[in-house]
Amino acid sequence: MVRLRHRHRRPGATADDDRHGAVPDRFAVKSAIAAVRLRWVIEPIRRLTLLAAAIGLTSPIVTLAQERVPAVQPEVSAAAFVAWARGHAIPLPACTSPSGMTGMEGIRVVVGNARVVALGEPAHGAHEPLAFRNCLFRYLVEQGGFTAIAVESGLSESRLLYDYAAGGPGDARQLARNGFTWGFGRFSENVELLEWVRRYNADPGHRRKVGFYGIDLSGGEASGLWLNARITLQDSLGYLSRTEPRLSRRARIAVAPFLDRFTQAGYAALTPGERVRLRAAIDGLVDVFDRNRSGLIAASTQTDYDWARRNAVVARQLEALFHVSPPGPPGEDLSPEDYKADAARDSAMAENVRWVIEREGPAGRVLLFAHNGHIMNAPTRGGIWAVYAQAPVMMGQHLRQALGNDLLIMPISAGSNGPGLPPATQGSASLDTRLAATGLEHFLLDIRPARDEAPVGAWLAQTQSIRANFSTENAISPATALDAVIFLDRLTPAVKFPTEP
Repeated sequence: MVRLRHRHRRPGATADDDRHGAVPDRFAVKSAIAAVRLRWVIEPIRRLTLLAAAIGLTSPIVTLAQERVPAVQPEVSAAAFVAWARGHAIPLPACTSPSGMTGMEGIRVVVGNARVVALGEPAHGAHEPLAFRNCLFRYLVEQGGFTAIAVESGLSESRLLYDYAAGGPGDARQLARNGFTWGFGRFSENVELLEWVRRYNADPGHRRKVGFYGIDLSGGEASGLWLNARITLQDSLGYLSRTEPRLSRRARIAVAPFLDRFTQAGYAALTPGERVRLRAAIDGLVDVFDRNRSGLIAASTQTDYDWARRNAVVARQLEALFHVSPPGPPGEDLSPEDYKADAARDSAMAENVRWVIEREGPAGRVLLFAHNGHIMNAPTRGGIWAVYAQAPVMMGQHLRQALGNDLLIMPISAGSNGPGLPPATQGSASLDTRLAATGLEHFLLDIRPARDEAPVGAWLAQTQSIRANFSTENAISPATALDAVIFLDRLTPAVKFPTEP
């Protein structure tokens, strides 16, 4: 998830649960006169903050403004936000399966013409976000013309899911185990989604078929050392061996010595000269695809070419990640320099999302599903990530810059953790707390109209916190980090298939 290097986990947790909390507080309502007097101070600050974030700048003036805003009667704007949210909330159903689409109509107006809807989950391994994702995707496909889903899972491995969804052979459960990384294939909610897409595509009345993609770096597993990363190179080399063995011979020979060492630990053991040769070998591999594109497609298919070339690109992304990753196995705690690996991973995921959009064509529309920390237009800071020497730029920031208003960012917020999940850390989680204070169970809130309404807009422009990984939180400015938010009153564990002997 947001945390790249995996730590030791509690029994039964997925590989990312521990990387990625809060008690409602009381806030009094001050007089409306005080709010009006504050507006002339808050509004210019809010607009300056939004402008700076939009162009990627952080000036001393904006930084000072952000530090000062919370001190200006925060309880007034917090109470105003709760009241505003209560009045603008769009009720949502409690989804239990992809067939539960009743009551989803309000989402269509919020989505509008966005080509990409980025839906986030507050933690991996919770049932409600996965179930809601399944309901939402069916609604977006059947009512909004969406053509693909892209999930936070290994890109190379997801070819298995793509082919099965398109009608290929295999058993859904087994393919999910191999096609989802980080152990996500054990969640029955992911298998339900895969099976629904396959059924939809099998209907001859649906002329436009739905694609199923992973957009994460490949080879992710429990150790955090990317022990299966070589799949990217193997798939690319295998394709070239079948289609153009003579023209690709030199590139394949250059890559071969590094196959067994293409892991984080293996890369750390390479000499500086070997690292240079590995990088050149991967670049040469990509170059073979680019120089021989027409011939390769003629000897195979457009789909096979696209995936094989992308595997080579993902290998290049992994090499870049290995280059900035600390040597040695992941430890218990994050270190100040770990931000570099997080930044490399999120940059790669953003590139892979854009590849999915390109494959889907001008009429394509994509639901992107990943951890809140990845999809929001905000760097990772606060909580367990406060130790970072620098806040890494996340996937959502890259995508906002690339897509602008064609991207709708919509994280999921949760009020509490139910039985079977770790207790929330006693912290502020101010966004979750205020949404819970509305007294509503499940709802969608479009915050874009509130950005220009004081004091609600002032509260959204301040630094708030949103719960992450069940027991920590991210610090964000909601006004720029997200466009809308889904609130679910409680999280419970995802349904797991039993471990095979």
